[in-house]
Amino acid sequence: MYTTRQDRAADYRRQAEEARSAATMVSLSDAKHQLLEIAHLFEELAEIEEREARKVAPF
Repeated sequence: MYTTRQDRAADYRRQAEEARSAATMVSLSDAKHQLLEIAHLFEELAEIEEREARKVAPF
């Protein structure tokens, strides 16, 4: 199934939000840190997809 870069970016942002939400429910500092790092990585992936989408977007 084909997905657009914008769709992938939105999915990455959704996953980042899920990771941040899970981090608020975790009491272990290390686990919380790992979830927040995962959220950050998903945000970076979303930014890459959005940047690439702008390169090929029609004018």
